[in-house]
Amino acid sequence: MSRSAPAATSKSARPLVPTRYSNAKVWLGADLGFSHCLTVDGGQIASNDIDCDQVIDCAGAVIVPAFTDGHAHPVLAGREHSGPAITSARSIREIQQAVASWMAANPGDDWVIGGAYDRSILPDGKFLASWLDEVAPDRPVVLHGDDHHTIWVNTEAMRRAGVSERAPEINEGVVDVDADGRPTGVFRETDAKDLIFNHQPKPSLAQEFAALEWSHGEMLRLGITAVQDAWVDDDLARVYLQAATQAKLKVFTNLGFWWQPTNWQTRLAESVDARSEVARIGNPLLRARTVKFFLDGVFGSATASVSQPYESTGEFGNPVWTRENLLEATLSASSAGFQLHLHAIGDAASTLALDAVEHCTKQLGSLPMPAVMAHLELVHDQDVDRFAKLGVVANFQPLWGRPDGLLNSCRPHLGARVDELYRIRDVIDAGAAISFGSDWPVSDPNPLLGAFTAVKRQVPG
Repeated sequence: MSRSAPAATSKSARPLVPTRYSNAKVWLGADLGFSHCLTVDGGQIASNDIDCDQVIDCAGAVIVPAFTDGHAHPVLAGREHSGPAITSARSIREIQQAVASWMAANPGDDWVIGGAYDRSILPDGKFLASWLDEVAPDRPVVLHGDDHHTIWVNTEAMRRAGVSERAPEINEGVVDVDADGRPTGVFRETDAKDLIFNHQPKPSLAQEFAALEWSHGEMLRLGITAVQDAWVDDDLARVYLQAATQAKLKVFTNLGFWWQPTNWQTRLAESVDARSEVARIGNPLLRARTVKFFLDGVFGSATASVSQPYESTGEFGNPVWTRENLLEATLSASSAGFQLHLHAIGDAASTLALDAVEHCTKQLGSLPMPAVMAHLELVHDQDVDRFAKLGVVANFQPLWGRPDGLLNSCRPHLGARVDELYRIRDVIDAGAAISFGSDWPVSDPNPLLGAFTAVKRQVPG
């Protein structure tokens, strides 16, 4: 049995008297091994030599330091929790049943929004709006795919968005269409998804607080007491500011402000203002130190940026940023004192991200904080040594390395390159610092499952 020891989040949550947790296996680190007890005084670890008014027998349980999730989306996870329960569905019929059941239980909600469906249910990923129409002919349905770069919607959602007959030209992403050019129900990547999202009602503050409360409860249950929220737009920043003001935070959170190629100049000012507001509020559980850049998409949709063409399409994916724009934006973020957090899945995206970090370092002499590159599913041989040389923290999602539907969905696009994914050991051996994250709700937030997969590359259980 393993139990983590979350840090106290308020004075009321701390032991009121010096407390000793005895008859335990307390992990002290690789150099010190285990101790049999742990003493806490005033919310801090204290010497085991002090007198304690309270002693708790742990019955041999293991106590380890609490976990930090280096890349997750707690509010998004909380939003999905309130929608149809489709994550465990293994067929189109099961998804339809979950949607119909949720609609019956929530007749007053117009839009049906949920996630995340398993895209590997269909090898080609061609989910059709008509299948959702069978159970929801009159209410708009928007379901997030398990990569969270894809949505599947019904005809009513497309009708309200004005794209049921034809989708407009977009800069980034793909809209699946039939032989006549009519959208069939799947929208991939930001610009495509925004065709639908821009017509959805925004969650109320009460709904966002409920999502945050649930997700923080789940993280604490798993022993996670700190998280990097890696996708914070202006609306979500306001939610966090209100939550900090009203003392609704339970998990230490660092905000990663999302910048896009078309809005980063505006987002720079907004991010600086939000950071100042976080400092003014002074809640010890909230920081705003990071800027998030999406450099590419995902392998399951063949939108990650690669150096060699996809076997399925013959193309190279969908890079989000031009080189010049990214170098300028990352330099502006670094100059403003922000940490860089770069989503890079394909090897071409990883190379570009490293180039951006190198450019900022040369221009500024040093970065305000070590840059973080997230996901790194495919890394070119020539780039493995660059992480350590540039001081980049490689943030992996180890659970993605298990042989499951998410990984198998990459094989038609990558072929033999699937066997080269997740070079965690190579990056460590090259001397770089690594961190782990779940990317929740993309995958399970349980850090023990991720650690198991990092070592075994097997499905736990």
